[in-house]
Amino acid sequence: MKRLAWFERRFTFGLPAGMLPFYLERLSGTAIRIADKVKGISEDILSEKVDGKWSVKQNIGHLAEVDAIALQRIDQMLAGISMMLPAVFEPRDYSLLPVREVLQYFEENRGRNLVKYKSLRDEDLIKASLHPRLKLPMTPVDLAYFDAEHDDHHLVTIHEILEAKKR
Repeated sequence: MKRLAWFERRFTFGLPAGMLPFYLERLSGTAIRIADKVKGISEDILSEKVDGKWSVKQNIGHLAEVDAIALQRIDQMLAGISMMLPAVFEPRDYSLLPVREVLQYFEENRGRNLVKYKSLRDEDLIKASLHPRLKLPMTPVDLAYFDAEHDDHHLVTIHEILEAKKR
């Protein structure tokens, strides 16, 4: 089955604040899910690009970078900035690092992200800024949902890479 590409996905936001604990549970479980997927897999396999696309390590490093951007976006929402700044990623080849370092980088960024979400007050959860690519208003609750979906997208990608290596 061909999966839907990330940039083809459509989202509906305006999610109730009471959904945040469910999205935080998903976000907090991503590190465990990734660690389980890469356990016992050689550094070479985790570093290898498939069909010119990102390696497993690059997918993990990208998720860490997205968490850093999410922190900035939450601050932008809280500050009342009408449109979030576009996501800008620093080109870094995570394939050159040991997987334990890439996982640690992800876990540290995700930890900061979760602490930020948990510090929000009820009145913070309704503040919104326009997402620059989607052109939709997004609250911190919507961002947590969006990032949880993005995690799942990359977890599926990692699964596909590792399954292809088994063949």
